[in-house]
Amino acid sequence: MLHARREEWPDADAFLEAAYERGWTDGLPVVPATPERVEAFLATSGLAPDTVLGVVPTREVTVTAEHAAINSVMAGCRPEYFPVVVAAVRAHLDEHGNCHSTTGTLSGAAHAVIVNGPIRDELDVAYGAGCLGPGFRANATIGRALRLVIRNVCRAVPGFLDRATFSWPLRYSFCFGEDEAAGDWTPLHVQRGYAPDQSTVTVHSIMRMVSAWDSSSRDPEGVLDTLVAETRYHGIAGDAFLGDGVNVVYVMGREHQRFFFDAGWSKERMQAYLWPRLTAATAGFHDRRVNLGHPENILIVAAGGAGMAETWVLFPHLAWAVTRVVERPGDVPSETAR
Repeated sequence: MLHARREEWPDADAFLEAAYERGWTDGLPVVPATPERVEAFLATSGLAPDTVLGVVPTREVTVTAEHAAINSVMAGCRPEYFPVVVAAVRAHLDEHGNCHSTTGTLSGAAHAVIVNGPIRDELDVAYGAGCLGPGFRANATIGRALRLVIRNVCRAVPGFLDRATFSWPLRYSFCFGEDEAAGDWTPLHVQRGYAPDQSTVTVHSIMRMVSAWDSSSRDPEGVLDTLVAETRYHGIAGDAFLGDGVNVVYVMGREHQRFFFDAGWSKERMQAYLWPRLTAATAGFHDRRVNLGHPENILIVAAGGAGMAETWVLFPHLAWAVTRVVERPGDVPSETAR
């Protein structure tokens, strides 16, 4: 039985205007969350409406499966996307995800949602050419559903608990998959302790994103040195407050990937090369060390298409990346968040 208050409007246009007036939307149109649609979404997860997905103690907020389903409908998701949204909400609301800080900060942190495992292809989550941009329903609506939960349930509304000075477009939605067939690299979720055939979502709060373009390097060391220079130049705000360091994410395109595949470099070898160079003593204002804790805090994700020799650097806010298993009826129970 659903618990949300029910209201009726004469048509979809009237609902949409009410959604704008009441602040239920991110500024884009939303789909009416009818009881039938919400129940269909819940059915794909096997969760009861009052199942608690997480809490934000500072705000006295409890997020339930029904809350997530309503906002997933409004975001334009298909019902089969909902278990991925549930995993993303659970990951974000984990204490290591630091919901209160990342959704209320002046810097306007966004939330990267990285999908791994078989469900990527089942749902057509894009991880090839153009995967970080528009045009892919699963990517656009899964990321948007998480943001609507943050807005409508966690009360991160601009001018209220969302105190971002400027904010930025990635706060509408940011979701993509990893290209697990690229070379022989270990997929992100396997590196983080999950089985290759498990589907997972990794959520990480990011405060900026920079393209490290390098068409001159012809070997792994050259590409990695460019990433070190970009990362140290831009710095990572607030990393000193996290004792075990933060996670920095490198989303590497195909032109850069091939240097590592040809030379037989694993992600682990890349982490071992990057870590001492990123954490070395500061040499000046535009050369700041990064508090990474240990090499495993460097997350390397294969994605994107061919043509441009670039890697995107995702700079974190005050939070760690959290991975959760995507659970559907009949699946094996998830493991502890990492």
